[in-house]
Amino acid sequence: MVEISFNIQAAVDAKHNLVVATYTINGNDRSALSAIAIETKENLGIDTYTALVDKGYHNGKQIEICKQSNITIIVAQPKQGKSNENGTTKEYLVSNFKYDHSIDSYTCPQGQTLKTTGRWHKKSSSKESYEFKKYRNPKCKECPVKHLCTSRAAGREIDRSQYAEAVEENNKRYHENAQLYGKRQEINEHIFGNSKRQWGYNHTNLIGLEKVNGEHRLIMLVYNIKHSIIILSVPDLIAKLKKWDSPYKAKVLFLLKSSYLKLNLEYYFY
Repeated sequence: MVEISFNIQAAVDAKHNLVVATYTINGNDRSALSAIAIETKENLGIDTYTALVDKGYHNGKQIEICKQSNITIIVAQPKQGKSNENGTTKEYLVSNFKYDHSIDSYTCPQGQTLKTTGRWHKKSSSKESYEFKKYRNPKCKECPVKHLCTSRAAGREIDRSQYAEAVEENNKRYHENAQLYGKRQEINEHIFGNSKRQWGYNHTNLIGLEKVNGEHRLIMLVYNIKHSIIILSVPDLIAKLKKWDSPYKAKVLFLLKSSYLKLNLEYYFY
């Protein structure tokens, strides 16, 4: 079965659960983190903030971009994969090799040191590319537990990405902030539940990325207005909007008053 779909991105603030940034993309989450994170920062006009992110966004390059933009990311760490699909047991996963920043080397569970020549290699794919260094130890070939570590004839080889430091910092934050990260679903997921299940917005009426983007943004605008009414009440919301210095103020006030009048007329009619 093939389903034509777009991918909705949304950032929600933890205090009021309002959508602070949103757009639609034609792609997966892996390369979407930095764009929505930076847009959030710009929309809020702040210097820095902490973002709690689903594990589908875990991507070294994206985490590094956010770090350079002064945005602290806490994204769930995906399940540790095998360095070599044929021969690596749980005890010898990369996470069990200790990296030493001072001498740029790894120490394996057997106490042997894997070193690098310092040469950078490039890995490219249709979606992204990055550079990495290789770490080896010639003694791996004679290691008595080599069969538990790797099936590579020359011994174990570890690749370290140019974004490894940013990823390690994130993973450390993730494990140290389990209680905080647990709030991610409370903050973000309910906006999709409301729009899809309560309002029936489980498909778009328009086609094409640009039109779907506009349709989705309108839905998120409606969500924010409805939620703001719950937080403030209509009179207080209108009072705040009157003080809002924006070229869109007149249009927003007109739409809000029209909607409020319509709701009241319907109430009196029934």
